[in-house]
Order: sequence, then structure tokens, then C-alpha cells
Amino acid sequence: MKCKNTCGAHARSTGKPCQAKALPNGRCKNHGGMSTGPTTPKGRQAIAQATRQRMASGQQERALKGFYSWLSNGGHELLSRYSKNREKRKRWERRMLEQTHASRTGA
Repeated sequence: MKCKNTCGAHARSTGKPCQAKALPNGRCKNHGGMSTGPTTPKGRQAIAQATRQRMASGQQERALKGFYSWLSNGGHELLSRYSKNREKRKRWERRMLEQTHASRTGA
């Protein structure tokens, strides 16, 4: 039997542990999971300022270096596969749109 990772946070009202699926940090989305990000304009400005400072300190060059390394180590094929799938999906959507238009007009 496979053991599933559960949150395990205890409810104050019942004292029973939470049975929701845990995220990589060990808790579910309701008990300390992923952040929803800044919600106030002041918080958004603070995040934007921190990002500008980080990018000015050379973080952008390191990020680009990592991206180019990823591309040279096989990422190019992955991006190519994604773009091919996106083109297939666009063609299929166009075809479906043409078929529905043709059926409405009686062509």
C-alpha cells in the first residue's frame, strides 16, 4: 500500500490532522503552502523595487547564463517540441472554426 503525503496540520476545533495533499514544503495550500503574492499596491511596489535591485546587482546575467546553459544541454529540443505542439493546436482550432462556420452557412 502506498503512503500518500498529507499535510498533517492539526485543526484547533477538532484536533484532527489535515488530510489534504502536501506540497513540497510539507503543508497543503491552506496551511502554509504557496504564496499568493503581494496584494496591496505598497507591497507590489516593494517587490518591484527588490526585483530591480536584484537585477541591477548581476542577477540578470547569472539567470541568462543559466538559461543559455540549459539551452545548450537539450533545452532547445524541448522548446522546439513546445512550439510544434502550439502550432498543431492553432491549426486544429482554425480547422474547427472553419468547420463550424461552414456548417452554419451551409457551404
